[in-house]
Amino acid sequence: MNQADGGIGTLWARLETSWRARIAGWRWRVAHAVAVAALLLTVGAGAALAWQVGARARHAAEQELTRQAVAATQSVPMLQRWLAGPQALRSSLVDLAPVLDARIVALNLRGELLADSRSVSEAEPAWGLLPEVRDAFNGGVGQSARRNAVTGQNEFFVAVPVRDGGATFGALHFTFSRHRLEADTAGLRAVVWLVVGSGGGLVALLCVAMAEYWARGLRRLTVVVERMTAGDLDARIWTLHKGELGELAWAFNRMADKLQSQMKKRARERDRLNTVMHVMTDGVVILNKAGDVKLINPAAARLLNTTMDRAMNRSFVQAVRDHRIAEVWKRCQASNEEEVVAVELGATQFVRVVVTPFLRRVGRGYLVMLQDLTQVRRLQTVRQDFISNVSHELRTPLASLRALTETLRDGALDDPPAANRFLDRMEVELDALTQMVEELLELSRIESGQVPLRLNPVLPQAAVCPAVERLRTQAERNHLDLDVQVARDLPLVLVDAGRIHQVVTNLVHNAIKFTPAGGRIEVRATSDAAWVTVTVKDSGIGIAPHDLTRIFERFYKTDRSRAVGGTGLGLAIAKHLVQAHGGAIWAESQGGKGSVFYFTLPRAEPEDGAVAHAP
Repeated sequence: MNQADGGIGTLWARLETSWRARIAGWRWRVAHAVAVAALLLTVGAGAALAWQVGARARHAAEQELTRQAVAATQSVPMLQRWLAGPQALRSSLVDLAPVLDARIVALNLRGELLADSRSVSEAEPAWGLLPEVRDAFNGGVGQSARRNAVTGQNEFFVAVPVRDGGATFGALHFTFSRHRLEADTAGLRAVVWLVVGSGGGLVALLCVAMAEYWARGLRRLTVVVERMTAGDLDARIWTLHKGELGELAWAFNRMADKLQSQMKKRARERDRLNTVMHVMTDGVVILNKAGDVKLINPAAARLLNTTMDRAMNRSFVQAVRDHRIAEVWKRCQASNEEEVVAVELGATQFVRVVVTPFLRRVGRGYLVMLQDLTQVRRLQTVRQDFISNVSHELRTPLASLRALTETLRDGALDDPPAANRFLDRMEVELDALTQMVEELLELSRIESGQVPLRLNPVLPQAAVCPAVERLRTQAERNHLDLDVQVARDLPLVLVDAGRIHQVVTNLVHNAIKFTPAGGRIEVRATSDAAWVTVTVKDSGIGIAPHDLTRIFERFYKTDRSRAVGGTGLGLAIAKHLVQAHGGAIWAESQGGKGSVFYFTLPRAEPEDGAVAHAP
């Protein structure tokens, strides 16, 4: 029985020892974590508080030393000793130095040493350059704490001006060792460290637990923010926490929802704006308040002869490179009102510049509109020229008819031979008027699309040669060599042969009229992948460069062609007929060296049908 009791006791003792060891190990692990947290908190708080307490103590001690230095300087005996001479002054400084535990130096206004409380054995500083000495010479009490360049120790310096009747004639310089100041604050720091260390040990565990709790939520918030920064606007924080952290998570989710909605709305508005800006024919430039280009559309870049990349983020003056346009913006900047000016860019381009401030408020930026009015101005010029030319062309036959009528009325009717001549002349003028009206009506119908084209695939030779051959007799009568080379193997063209005859007739007839006797006229036809090009070349008087761009306008005549006659509508009719076929017509010329007219006709596709021969 005793042995059994001993065995059970031994087993229980072992179990109790193991349980206590586990409890002790867990407790020590917790204590270690708490100790680390408490140590970190204690070190941080203790250092801050000790630094603050030490700083305040040093400040108080420095103020006290400054007060003592000022009192010693302003005492009557000190002033008397100063006036008595350097020997008496040094004796006074030697007596005062042990009392204040400081080195005392007397300086005159030039910064020269007059007396010292101790024997000078080491290198001395330039006294007049010390900051505290300069403050004293300026009438104040100078203070400075720094390392002594001579001794290498941290010291506190005070310089007090010496006055007599309000006039400063010197200064006393006091040097105090900082060892005494630091010794006075060492005990106070020890008390601070003790109090802070005790408090840190009590709050360590709570700080660690709360920090981990908040850190977990903040880490999740950080991950979501990083996802949103990377472009994932669908990222959200899902949390079951309540209190401030839970409210922060829900507030962040609501903010993310609104941000996502606004970003989508802004993206739609930006796409609409970009679409409008790119399809606009008017140039648009948006400037900030400093005049830098923040947005420019392709139309504006084209009008300003620049590129969007080259103009962005540059000043408006550098982007436009035209002082007239820049001056419009400067006037708008000065008046804060809309400014409108028409500017000619080059010889042929006419632009209307509109500059207006944003929302009529200063400092918000400016909107610049560039409206290309070149075509409008050209149409106005054409309209004016058309009216002028029509008036001119009608005035001549009408004046002639009026003169003939008045002549007949005045008695020519009684002379039958003369009356017949006048009537024949009137018939000629009426024929000219009739031809002009018919050509105008024909041109109007062609421009309005009221003249249907009977398109058929025909050989270029059949579309060109008959019209040329009708004019061969007239060319021979004018002693001109008319050469036609249109090969039969050229591809078919899809045209109205009668209308093409009209085009060729106008071009060859003009060549005959403006080519002097002995000249040469050549008619050629060539082909490429999509077009057949017909060329009418003459060795005539040529066309001036300034007239070359306007010869296809209605009633437009060059100075040389006015003497030849004609209505001035033939080339305009030829142009619209060629364009109605989908082709193009143009001319090249040099004054006195002849002219070359070109027009293109579309090739017929193989499935367009059999060949139709021209009448």
